[in-house]
Amino acid sequence: MSMFSKISHIVHKYYIPILIVALVCSAIGGYYASKLTLQSNLAELLPDNFESVKALNRIKDEVGGVGNLQIVIETKDIEKAKEFAENLAPRLLANPIVNYLDYKNDVAFYKKNGLLLLDMDEIESLHTSIRDQIDAEKQKLNPLFVDDLFGDEDEAETDDNWSSWEDEYKAKEPNEYYINADGTVLIMKILPISTNSDLNFARKFYEEVKQIVESIEPNDYAPDMKIYYSGNFKTKIDEFAVIKKDIFGTAYFGFGTVFLLIVIYFRRLTGAILITLSLMMSLTWTFGLTYGVIGNLNTITGFLFVILFGLGIDYGIHAFARYVESRSSGMSFEASIEKMVSKTGRALTTTAVTTSAAFFSLTLMDFKGFSDLGFIAGVGMLCALVAMVIVLPAFITLFEKLGLLKIKPKEGKSQGISHRAFKYSSPILLIAALITLFSIYGFSQVEFEYDFTNLRANLKDRQESAKRSRGAFKLSESPAVVLADTKEEMKEVVAAVKEIIKNDTLSATVKDVKSIYSAVPDDQPEKLLKIKAIRKLIEDEAEGVITGEDKKRLDRLKGYLQVNEPYTWDDFPENGKRKFINKKGEIGNFVFIYPSVALKDGRNAIEFRNDIGKIETKSGKTYFASSSNIIVAEMLSILIGEGRQAVILTFLVVFIIVFLDFRSFKATLFVLTPLAIGVLWMGVIMYLTGMKFNFFNIVVLPSVIGIGVDNGVHIYHRYQEEGPGSLYHVLKNTGSAISMTTLTTIAGYSGLILANHPGLNSIGNLAVIGIISTYITAMILLPALLQFFEKKLPPSSN
Repeated sequence: MSMFSKISHIVHKYYIPILIVALVCSAIGGYYASKLTLQSNLAELLPDNFESVKALNRIKDEVGGVGNLQIVIETKDIEKAKEFAENLAPRLLANPIVNYLDYKNDVAFYKKNGLLLLDMDEIESLHTSIRDQIDAEKQKLNPLFVDDLFGDEDEAETDDNWSSWEDEYKAKEPNEYYINADGTVLIMKILPISTNSDLNFARKFYEEVKQIVESIEPNDYAPDMKIYYSGNFKTKIDEFAVIKKDIFGTAYFGFGTVFLLIVIYFRRLTGAILITLSLMMSLTWTFGLTYGVIGNLNTITGFLFVILFGLGIDYGIHAFARYVESRSSGMSFEASIEKMVSKTGRALTTTAVTTSAAFFSLTLMDFKGFSDLGFIAGVGMLCALVAMVIVLPAFITLFEKLGLLKIKPKEGKSQGISHRAFKYSSPILLIAALITLFSIYGFSQVEFEYDFTNLRANLKDRQESAKRSRGAFKLSESPAVVLADTKEEMKEVVAAVKEIIKNDTLSATVKDVKSIYSAVPDDQPEKLLKIKAIRKLIEDEAEGVITGEDKKRLDRLKGYLQVNEPYTWDDFPENGKRKFINKKGEIGNFVFIYPSVALKDGRNAIEFRNDIGKIETKSGKTYFASSSNIIVAEMLSILIGEGRQAVILTFLVVFIIVFLDFRSFKATLFVLTPLAIGVLWMGVIMYLTGMKFNFFNIVVLPSVIGIGVDNGVHIYHRYQEEGPGSLYHVLKNTGSAISMTTLTTIAGYSGLILANHPGLNSIGNLAVIGIISTYITAMILLPALLQFFEKKLPPSSN
């Protein structure tokens, strides 16, 4: 007696205990599954041992609360916006969960001490430029002076150097308020006492701020005044809301559609209920184990519940279809259960083990979008197998004995197999070969989506705020941060970054670097001596020599040259101090590295990470920078490399499992060749429609391989069982079940097509394309291959 025959016997005899154990396990699994939380933080998708993640966690521990909420005030009367902000500020600060408010700068301080904030070489360059300009003007006043007959390039260079000081400083000197480029928007940044990783706190913080803003009636200040909210606190709240809405929306759509398809296919409600109930049990087991092993879901795995429902239901359809087929042909209840478990159960075991092994192979990947998905989906497939090979037959046995499931034999139907050849196999193979050749080219041309902003949730408030706020901040709001151990090492990190800025001229990604010594330079005495020398140079030699626009520029410079003494930390503006202070209120050893390129382009983010992600100082110590953009760059780099590895590994695992099942290299090639071709066809459809791989949908590739192999395994198993000449019979019965399972799988993924989140939407689109492609190759190309080789290579029967 085979293992599956033994299982059939056990199920028939002990169906009541089996159902009791299944229900108890479901109750326990459901309890723990209900405790799962959704993590939408990108850093959660990288392993904790990554240096960028360790650096980010260290920075968070040092800083305490991170992130801010921004109030975006829009009105044509910017003076009214300033008045509104000034009246709003004390009310916000009175709230105990508001730690700090940043909306204006101490312009007087920067006017007085502006030159002390420049680097020493910039001040020396300014001195040299003024000296050269004075000498040039004096030369022009010489009666013996003759213009250069060959042009005035040296003079133009002198003028450029002379004017550059003002442009360079103006780029650094802050405005009094954070006002956008066209002067219609003022921004207030609110820093709370806690972090945005606590979603409940983020919601409370946002609601309280919103109530305070509304309480002082913005339209009383200006009728056209509008208030928007942005910042990572608002983004966190909105993205979670979008994802949660998408999860429930796809779940309702997926469950409803799949259940309806089963009812239509079997034309009986009882069968649909039994299959669904068995599968729901397996899902509670799966997500109960997920809580115990992983502890949470992420942005990618949050939708696996409905996807696993669509995948797992396939096993139920195959099993129940075989039972109905056997009963309809006149077999007894016991014989039909045995046929269902021993024949279809073996094929289901092969497909489940193959699919789960393919998914489990992803757990070797560093990217948690792969590894977590691999574990949950792998466990889900095995749990679905147990549910459909053991629990479903137990339910059927119970319902048969209670008289709730009645399937009558079909009269007048022949139980034999009509042997007919599969027509047009040669033309099908020829056409498929041509399409595949083009597909190889097309797949190679599919691009990767590097602009991460195209994959974020479509949040109207964030888009509106970003558009209106353009130009309000002179430096990037997302610098990379390095946390040094001591003040001396902090200086070494700054020096190393400045060396990078100096040497990287071809593909520069770093604009500036700042530390506490940028705020309060320790070389102020030397700078004051040089400033004094510039002041004396102007007083002694410039008067009456510098004229016109240069005289006006010189007069503006004189205002900055009046500084006579260094300033201290206590003198420095409060809003400038905040980023250098840790959660203990002490000055931290922070180094801020500002990008010169737009980091929304992942390629720029990767280059920026490559330039400053790992910094080696002259003393030989290594430091690691981190930020949300560095984390994104790390993930993109991993995805590009591990995406290829995942596909290769998945194919390898699938090949080994299929080979172990059929014990035949040729049979394995029959099953896997259409699968590989189906994946290539998916690629050419991407190419023709302009679709791109991205951070989210790259996980579809190994998933399609794991899912698509089921079709070939079921067809070939049934073909072996029925023998040569049975292809039409196989396609009519097993092919019919495959068509239904494909529809249910598509229904599971189709919910994602309706998602508002672009990244998740792309998963649904690509998965549906891949599932349809592999279905077509299994239902048309595999039979054509079998028919073509049938006379030369008849399969051995079991």
